[in-house]
Amino acid sequence: MPNIQAPDKHLSSTHLFGEIAECSDYKSLENTLLGSVAQKIGAETSTLLHIQRDSGGFKIGHNLAQGVGQDIHNQYISKFHRSDPLILNRNSLDMPQTRADALTDVYRLSDVCDQNTFVETEYYNDFLKPSGIRHVLALTVKPQTVNNDLLIVIGFHRPLGMRNFGDNALRRAISIAPIVGSTIARLTFKEHLAQQSLLSENLKSVLQNTGYIILDDALQIQDMSERVQSGTYGHLSFLMHNISQAVSSLTRRGRRQVNISAICTDIDRTALNANINFEICKTISESGQRRYIVKLGLVHTNVAIAKCAEEFGWTVRESEIVMTLAQGLTNTQISETLLISVRTVENHLRSIYSKADVTSRTQLLRQLLIYTPTFRI
Repeated sequence: MPNIQAPDKHLSSTHLFGEIAECSDYKSLENTLLGSVAQKIGAETSTLLHIQRDSGGFKIGHNLAQGVGQDIHNQYISKFHRSDPLILNRNSLDMPQTRADALTDVYRLSDVCDQNTFVETEYYNDFLKPSGIRHVLALTVKPQTVNNDLLIVIGFHRPLGMRNFGDNALRRAISIAPIVGSTIARLTFKEHLAQQSLLSENLKSVLQNTGYIILDDALQIQDMSERVQSGTYGHLSFLMHNISQAVSSLTRRGRRQVNISAICTDIDRTALNANINFEICKTISESGQRRYIVKLGLVHTNVAIAKCAEEFGWTVRESEIVMTLAQGLTNTQISETLLISVRTVENHLRSIYSKADVTSRTQLLRQLLIYTPTFRI
């Protein structure tokens, strides 16, 4: 192992704080955070890992490394992060003396596992030991502004033969933690806004065959689809009344999304089409303002179509076409949505009508109504 230089006691904290605060993306953190901070606390190598939850446990998003071999880093990303005690034990930490603020924690590997048993683990013998790492100090950040499942783990490493990170290194890391936490929270929020901007740009194309309304924080309409303007889902007063109640429920329960259904009695349509589904999602606009995206649909659907498919013997494709009918799509729109020809759509419709013993869309929708659950709010 190369000799590590002693921490630069003259490295200005103010200058370092400024460099960290000026980082514009995760990549720019590599030299400033992983390099300069590692030097300040006397670490030989360092990594930054963006941990996200998924159905299988954890996955890695952003990942940076300073001084760590690429092969070793790739092994961690592909396998060993799943058994890293710094991640697995974080939620059970009880070290108020090392807590820097609400967003960050600073602790050592030796603080979260028994060293006598740790050296017998696969994680130590198959990963840390071959990589030359013996002591780890972690600075973790949990940005609370966007997604509580996000966790950033910044690891600073010392090899076997060096002393463990002592109180001085711990204090220096704690002093840096608040500016690291606020910077990462800002970068995470910036990425979230970029994703929401992409959503706005593509919203109309994604929802072109459905109804949607975009509302600001005061429930003032910012945009709506043509299908909403044309009254497909009922009068605007009916929609806003139910949306307002749903938003109140969403806010009261502290949730980000809610689904409701309501009966619209003021439009002259089939009874099925009068049962409207609302999917309301709270999100953030490009300017950082809270807003609500409301997707509208005709309640139909899965339960009723599944029951009818079983009774009438519809195929999977025929059931898909019945679903698009319940959404109010024309034959041309169905062909575009399902990537089949209009003639094929017409052939399927004849089979669907025959099996259900009906002769028109209206009769089919009324037949579905018998099997459709109804909800009121």
